[in-house]
Amino acid sequence: MSAVARRYFVRGREHLRKGELDDAARELGAALELSPAFVEARIGHALLLARSDPPRAAQALRAGLARQPRPLDRVRLLCALGDVLTSAGDFPAAEQAYAEASSLPGAPPRLHDRLARLRARTARFAESLSELLAAARS
Repeated sequence: MSAVARRYFVRGREHLRKGELDDAARELGAALELSPAFVEARIGHALLLARSDPPRAAQALRAGLARQPRPLDRVRLLCALGDVLTSAGDFPAAEQAYAEASSLPGAPPRLHDRLARLRARTARFAESLSELLAAARS
């Protein structure tokens, strides 16, 4: 990651803290252009895009997955992809993203919670309860 990309990222976070979402999206997008493998910038930019254009946000995350070999970074990208797809109503694709994330080393314990909520939204209550129990154990 370049130092210039990092500066854009930091400015983007500052805009987020101030609630200046369009400025934040612009800065995070610039960081991503300079350093396409910058995972935090990609996730931040995609989550801002998801407010108005969920398909484009999901595509940005998928593009990041295509270039990311490290399991922990893949987990983070997959969790963000699952969140974007859930908010867009694409529950099967969201479940697939979460399932892939849970199969990788470094998957966060809160992933069970995300899966439980997703399965409850799709009226799969037994599976949802099972995920909640797994979340409670971890």
